[in-house]
Amino acid sequence: MLARRSTIQNKANIPVDLPRLVPSFSSKGFPFFKKGRTRCSEVTNALALTGPHLKQSFLISAYDIHHELVQNSEPYITTAELVFLDSGGYELAKDYDSTEPKQPPYSSLTFRERDYRAVIKALPKSSQVIVSNFDWATRKKELSEQLKSANRLFATYPQFLSNFIIKPGTRHFLDIDLVISQIKHMHAFDVIGVTEKELGHNLIDRLKAIAKLRAALDREHVVAPLHIWGGLDPVITPLYFFAGAEIFDGVSWLRYAYHRGMAVYRDSYGVLHPQIGVMRPQDHAQSLALGSAEK
Repeated sequence: MLARRSTIQNKANIPVDLPRLVPSFSSKGFPFFKKGRTRCSEVTNALALTGPHLKQSFLISAYDIHHELVQNSEPYITTAELVFLDSGGYELAKDYDSTEPKQPPYSSLTFRERDYRAVIKALPKSSQVIVSNFDWATRKKELSEQLKSANRLFATYPQFLSNFIIKPGTRHFLDIDLVISQIKHMHAFDVIGVTEKELGHNLIDRLKAIAKLRAALDREHVVAPLHIWGGLDPVITPLYFFAGAEIFDGVSWLRYAYHRGMAVYRDSYGVLHPQIGVMRPQDHAQSLALGSAEK
């Protein structure tokens, strides 16, 4: 078992305890409404309700800040122990989070790296923020190019911690052996991130990928914790933790259904039902889960 508890130092030299569950706020998948002359997401209301209580961590997208789709985040950014700033890849992509029950055609607003940099530059100086690389621009690039791009961005903003999101390049899923071949370059980052859906075709493959990556990082003495982007779920998150990850975020906490006292969604249903299990391809498991729920 690779489960571990560690700490990272924020820029105020205050240790931040891990593991950490990070609620995310994103406009994608939620209705919009008019607030004055501005069109904003209803997630603005969710942040207003929960923000005063988010003293540890939360995640917010630079895309939403730039387009003012999630408003009034600054007071909470300045008071949280550690804020995770997403570079907008989720909002720019056409596909949805697996917890979104309705997935209509989606189109994004324009958001470029210069826009992302402008958001970072405008962050309150007193805030403790961990910024991610602009992975949207390098999503089809080889790992060497991803590393170069990330290092350029992080070098510009040394006042913030760095979170390097590894993308699978031209492949559908992350090639862990390829990542391991570049593992010595991971010392440069405070946190190393992987997107849950890009780890493997089913849950067991994802768990194996996390464990293999964590073991390789440990062999190379890379102390950076693993962040599973989109991996916040009351059923699956503990499994990711046992495999070696320590930071978990997601918007699924806004979309839970409660089944026999547990908050679940269709991707986690197989963990609770052995007849579905964790080794089935994701599309099969989702179909079976929906069919079971309708009975």
